[in-house]
Formats: sequence, C-alpha cells, structure tokens
Amino acid sequence: MKALTNKYLFMLLPMVVMSWGLSAQTNHTLSPGAEFSVSGTSSLHDWTMTSSEGKGEAVITAEAKALQSIEQLSVTMKAESLKSGKSGMDGNAYKALKTGKNPDIKFNLKNVKSIEKKGDYYQVMAEGTLTIAGESRTVDVVTKAYPNGNTIRFTGSKTFNMTDFKVDPPTALLGTIKTGDEITINFSLTFKSKQS
Repeated sequence: MKALTNKYLFMLLPMVVMSWGLSAQTNHTLSPGAEFSVSGTSSLHDWTMTSSEGKGEAVITAEAKALQSIEQLSVTMKAESLKSGKSGMDGNAYKALKTGKNPDIKFNLKNVKSIEKKGDYYQVMAEGTLTIAGESRTVDVVTKAYPNGNTIRFTGSKTFNMTDFKVDPPTALLGTIKTGDEITINFSLTFKSKQS
C-alpha cells in the first residue's frame, strides 16, 4: 500500500510543478520603447511633450493571458527626456519642474483595488505614489492591462493639476502666454518577465 501511495505521489509531483510554472509570481522589467506623453493647454495653443525613456520593475502573477495579481510596480522617467519640439517651451517646463534638483518623475504602486476582465484586456484600479518636482502625492489610477505570455502591457492616463505638486504653470513672453494648470499624462508600458 505504501509503495502504491509513493507511486501516485511521484506521478502527481510533476503536475504540481507544472501548475506552479503556469501561474507564478515573476519579476518583470520595463521594456525599451515605453510611451509617455504630457499634454495641456495654454492661452496660445494646446501642447504635448513626449518621451520614450523610462525604467521600471514589477512583480506580477499571471497565467498565459490571465492576469491574477500585481504585487509591486514602479516606474521612473527623467523629466528632461520629455520633449515638445520647441526648445523654449522645454526649458520653461524643466524650470517649472525644478529638474536641477529633482530630475525624475516617479510612480510607485501602493495598492491594487481590483482587477476585472473586460473583453481582451483587464481593468486594473490601483493606488500609488506619484512624485513630480520632488513632491509626492497619492493618486488613483485606472489602467488597461494586456497580458500575453511573458509580457504585459499597461495603458492609461491620469489628469491632475500642476499646482497639486507645487509646480507653477509655466509662462512665456513675460507672462503674456500662460499655461493651464490641468495636465494629462498618457502612458503605454510593456513589462517583460526576467525569466524569459
């Protein structure tokens, strides 16, 4: 009887190991080609600054195309990697962001409130710490997550006021052109498993 039990245990062990591999908590890094954009308004025209530079780490549990949990996630972007195509505007933006003392814009996940399947993606409602110009605030973020094998792509946006982070909206031409306080950050970020 003991020998028979041991036989079944040896047969089940590979299946258990395989199931762990299909649904495992894995470390991920942000892949090259991240897409960031910051957009807003001014008294002259709307504006957008974009960047494709960023570094990030995440701990994610997924099974094939099923997202189960996100334990950790952090993203850092150099503020001066944001470009508008107009050097004067860029300079005013960097001055407002105090990039000399605070070169990075950062997001650190604090809590995932819910993960819900929605068609071909998962809606993730989360809370995190956003740091801009050296000022940190807790923000709510809603993203779409697209798991696919060893990668997972997050897309979304967040709108807030610059003054929430003690950033004075930039001005130009002796104050005759004024930037609106409200801005929107859009992002598309792909994280890849380190185990792949």
